[in-house]
Amino acid sequence: MSAYVIVLAAPRPEKADEAARYSHAVQPLLAAAGARPLLRGPVSETVSGAGGLATGMVLEFPDRAAASDFFTQDAYQALVGLRDESFALMEIHIVG
Repeated sequence: MSAYVIVLAAPRPEKADEAARYSHAVQPLLAAAGARPLLRGPVSETVSGAGGLATGMVLEFPDRAAASDFFTQDAYQALVGLRDESFALMEIHIVG
């Protein structure tokens, strides 16, 4: 059964180039994991919560194991430092 990953992010404005590098580096890893982007766009309104988010994304993975394994693989772990440096906030949730 498919699993979904919900990503909520707020890039650091002064680190826009690094955030773009992270985003580009993640794309081939997602493709290799069989992930399919379902939705990506700017957060237009915060109904509940602290707000300040810039982007929301929903990804579909083949199953929960594929989603979980994606984030623990060495290739993704090598990008975590760049991710954490480039974004003031990035929440990643696996649903399903």
